[in-house]
Amino acid sequence: MLMAWSMFWTLVWKELRTELRGGRLVASTLALGVLLFLVVGIALNGASNLTADWSAGLFWMVVFFATSIGMTRADVKEQELGGSLGSLLAPIDRSLIFYAKWFSTFIIVLVSEVGMLIAFLVILNAPVPQNPLHFALVVMGGTLGLTGIGSFLAQLAGSSSLRDILVPLLLFPTTIPLFIALIRLTVISMVPTVSGAHIWVEVLVGYLVLFAVMPFLLYETMMEV
Repeated sequence: MLMAWSMFWTLVWKELRTELRGGRLVASTLALGVLLFLVVGIALNGASNLTADWSAGLFWMVVFFATSIGMTRADVKEQELGGSLGSLLAPIDRSLIFYAKWFSTFIIVLVSEVGMLIAFLVILNAPVPQNPLHFALVVMGGTLGLTGIGSFLAQLAGSSSLRDILVPLLLFPTTIPLFIALIRLTVISMVPTVSGAHIWVEVLVGYLVLFAVMPFLLYETMMEV
């Protein structure tokens, strides 16, 4: 168990160190997110009359597209140079490789979302959440779900020449219930009088549990295909 945890944090640090050197995922995700908010802000004439529903929907739409496109390029250099094969030599359960990549990607995307959140509040003139703690938990849970599904699909399509197209195309239909749940939970954090939070929390938790268990069962087989 101690060796597994040691390898987990070693793999996480490897991913974070690679990102710190190049900054590919943070730079691409943040730049795309800010540009999308800018385009939407101009199209909606400053977005001065956006309701909480529209604001929440636009926020997660931008986060979804920026994250999905950024994740397709996150480990492209490692795939091209065969660096991922070195991790397979470690004497650990191969699903641990996925969990390390998931956690490191979650941290990187969460950092870029701080910049996107600032752009969201400034450019779209969006209402400040009345329940900041609830909003922060929704953002963290939603980011954890999106990066988990995205990491799984990126590995699933890793050997395909159409990987850059397949990941966003597969990610959207897979995450529709999660997408709706995150929008409703974000609205509730902005307008606490809206009810029904427990239903959407169950959807979010269900996704997190599913993609926490599925790689443990399937990831080793996926790595050998």
